[in-house]
Amino acid sequence: MPPKRSAKSKTLRKPPGKIKASPKHKKTRLETPPPPEVVAVEEEVHVVPEHDIPSCLEIQKRATLCSLRQSCQRYYQDDAADGELPNDLAVAQLTDLLHGTIERGEGNSCLLLGPRGSGKTLITEHCLNTISKTQNPIIVRLSGWIQHNDRLAMREIAAQLREQTGTTFLSNEADDTTENQDEDHAMNNGDESAEQVLSEPVSTHLPMLISLIPTLPRPTVIILDAFDLFSLHARQALLYCLLDTAQSCRAGGNTRGLSIIGLTSRMDTINLLEKRVKSRFSGRVLRTSHFTSETAWINRTKILLCPEIPEAEALHPSMRHWKPVWQSHVDDFLADNGTIETVRETFGIAKDYRTWNRMLTSMILHLNSNTPWPTASMLQIPATIHRSRTRMPSLNQMTYSSLCLLIAAMHSYSAGFSLVTFEMLYDYFRDQVRSSAAAPIQVNGGGIGMSFEALVAAKVFVPVGPPGWNISKEFVKFRCVLSREDIRKAVEKSGHSTLNKWLKKS
Repeated sequence: MPPKRSAKSKTLRKPPGKIKASPKHKKTRLETPPPPEVVAVEEEVHVVPEHDIPSCLEIQKRATLCSLRQSCQRYYQDDAADGELPNDLAVAQLTDLLHGTIERGEGNSCLLLGPRGSGKTLITEHCLNTISKTQNPIIVRLSGWIQHNDRLAMREIAAQLREQTGTTFLSNEADDTTENQDEDHAMNNGDESAEQVLSEPVSTHLPMLISLIPTLPRPTVIILDAFDLFSLHARQALLYCLLDTAQSCRAGGNTRGLSIIGLTSRMDTINLLEKRVKSRFSGRVLRTSHFTSETAWINRTKILLCPEIPEAEALHPSMRHWKPVWQSHVDDFLADNGTIETVRETFGIAKDYRTWNRMLTSMILHLNSNTPWPTASMLQIPATIHRSRTRMPSLNQMTYSSLCLLIAAMHSYSAGFSLVTFEMLYDYFRDQVRSSAAAPIQVNGGGIGMSFEALVAAKVFVPVGPPGWNISKEFVKFRCVLSREDIRKAVEKSGHSTLNKWLKKS
């Protein structure tokens, strides 16, 4: 039998009635704070007077265009959505290389390799500006598009060194040699010209000039833009002297540091170097790349379209209201589906940000008092202009013999030979002449050889190997950079039915 419950337990199981609140309970209820009052805060409404819109717009356009123009000269740290730029590794490696040269006196060499517009020059200038804040190195800039041979490159080196150090680098023997070669030129142009000629060495004294660079009072950084074009110089003497001198510099020695930085977008640049030059090169290749998503483009666009207004122009009475209104319209512009679609299409066509930069510049230039705010519809005309630019407009004005060489290159490609020589192209051309009397060898006083040289100068045929003293010009290998579709359009534009038939046979 279950135990009997006591009266106390029964009393506890009774449902509670009205319990009189104790003083403790009353005190707890009285101490409960009342809910906070909600205070409505009115946001300031920015309104720009209509008569001040033209003046404020002109101030904004000047600042924005200046920001767009300097976008290729500034390395933005907050472009990427994840906080890391695609070229951060290249920046860190190049900065360490420059620190080793400037602070420890090392001799270094490297090659920045990446597609056009990927930021090779931008990264180099950013690293040099960072180093120059604490150090003051000597910086020499050369371009393969301007210095076509070693003599021009050496004169440019001497001129830039003289400008930054205030001294010349010619020995007495070099002075006598240069004076004898340029005596007539100096007499015709006066004493000032004679002094300039004597301060620039001749090409035979290239090793002497390069060997003096590590003995300068400050470290030296030499930048070679279009590095692949320097490899096409005769015997690659300039590259050999520079890389050999950089290799001979040792940290802690009596010489200053020397860095050789090459910039190129050609993937096979290392293969263009001769064996003796390649052995002096450190083999350090820093790769650059474009942004990997459209988000980075949109982030940079917001930075460029909302720059800081100069203090002198920011004193305008309506600029205090103009700035938030402009930022609001820029946010709406970047959030518009039409703008996002244009960015996506442009990024898919060309990942070079400079194309998008030109489109933004054209849009900003067309802003006026009637349409002062950027819209997605204003990007349609710039997109049509800048994204449909022809690859090589000079194809429409090519001569008959030049078109024959291009068609011959297509025949060689169809036969399985992607690399051609002038002798191969001439054989294809000669066979066509024998089979058809409508293909002349001489056209307007110019021969087939002169047309080939013109195409090489126009970079239509690009050499794929370094020149050698034992290889004649007609046997140097080239690669045609034009596609079959480009050549077909050029032939159709010329109106020569014979060439059109010959091209269809390839």
